[in-house]
Amino acid sequence: MAEVFSGTLLVAVFLTSGVGKVINYSSFEESVRQMRLLPAGAVPVAAVLIITAELVTVLSIMAGLVKSPGLLMVGFALAAVLCVVFGLAIATVIRRGNAVSCNCFGRQASPFSARHIVRNTLLAAAAVVGMLGAGAGAGAGADSWTTETGITVVAGLFLSLLVILLDDLVDLFA
Repeated sequence: MAEVFSGTLLVAVFLTSGVGKVINYSSFEESVRQMRLLPAGAVPVAAVLIITAELVTVLSIMAGLVKSPGLLMVGFALAAVLCVVFGLAIATVIRRGNAVSCNCFGRQASPFSARHIVRNTLLAAAAVVGMLGAGAGAGAGADSWTTETGITVVAGLFLSLLVILLDDLVDLFA
C-alpha cells in the first residue's frame, strides 16, 4: 500500500504543480529567472524541462500504479530526483539572500523559506517509500485494488491537498 499512498500523493502534487505552471507559464518562468541559478538564455528551456519532467513523473506513476511496475519505479525515482534538485535550488536561493517567491504551483505565494526545503525533502522521502513498496512487489495493478486501496488513495489525496496549500495554511495561521 505504500506505493499507492506515495503514488497518489506525488501524482496530485506534481499534476497540480505542472498544470499550474503551464497555466501561469510567464510567472513561473520569471520566478526561475529571479532565482539567478542559470544563465538568462537557459531559463526558458529550463522552465519547459521542469514542467515536462513533472508531467512525465505524473504519467509514469499513474501508468505504474495501474499496469507497469517498471514505470512506477521510474516515476518514483524521477519524483525523488526532482524534489532533491528543487530543495537544493531553494536552499541556494535562500543562502544567497534572494527574495524569490515560490511559484511551485503556478501562482505567486510566500517567499522561499525553510518550509519549502522541508516540503521537498518529505516529498522525496515519500518517493523513496513508494519505491520500496513497489520494489517489494506489493502492487499488482488496478485489477487487485480493494477498499483498503481506496482508503489509501483518499489519504494520499488529503495529504497532497495539505502540501499544495502549505503556503496558504501557514499564512492563514501566522
